[in-house]
Amino acid sequence: MAEELQSARQVVGERVRERREAAGLTQAELARRVYVSRQTVNNWETGKTLIDVQSLTLVADVLGTSASELLGERGARAVRAETESRHELVVLLGKAALVYVLFFAVSVVEIMLILRPGDTYRARQAVNLVRLALMFWLLWYQHKVTRFMREHDLPSAERLVGFLEGRDPDERLPHNFLYSCLLPVWQFWLFLFDILLLVVLLLPTWLV
Repeated sequence: MAEELQSARQVVGERVRERREAAGLTQAELARRVYVSRQTVNNWETGKTLIDVQSLTLVADVLGTSASELLGERGARAVRAETESRHELVVLLGKAALVYVLFFAVSVVEIMLILRPGDTYRARQAVNLVRLALMFWLLWYQHKVTRFMREHDLPSAERLVGFLEGRDPDERLPHNFLYSCLLPVWQFWLFLFDILLLVVLLLPTWLV
């Protein structure tokens, strides 16, 4: 799939380059008219990135052609593949977030059972089994996210979020809290979160 996607990017990039040159435009001139950087146009033409849907219509209009002509069948498949990859990532992260929420909710239930008068041993055993299952589920989703990053050549959390937002790999990332403070040290935050999970996991035994 990755090789097919790269090949499709190169085919589309070659078409953009040919029609740009036929129109007598430089990369900088085309970039200015479709509101992107010259580097972005260069990335399209060299097959480094696939032209996004928003820019596709603008580029086709400027070059006097159609979006379907620029893409071709392989390019259209590549666009669909990238869209599906982003959808896959959204679903993956959404499921992981849901499991995190369920884990904490079940942990709160177990703590309430411990503090509740009466014999709640069997109920706590059942809740504990659910928590352990959720813990393994969390580890599985962490593995799937790591594999997704490797398969899509996303070496950092910043690039993962950039991919999700449809950013160009060479695009300068925003200087905000998410990109400047949180994502560069995501492994530190994940370590703290794992410690918190461990505390939540052990807390019921400490309360007994």
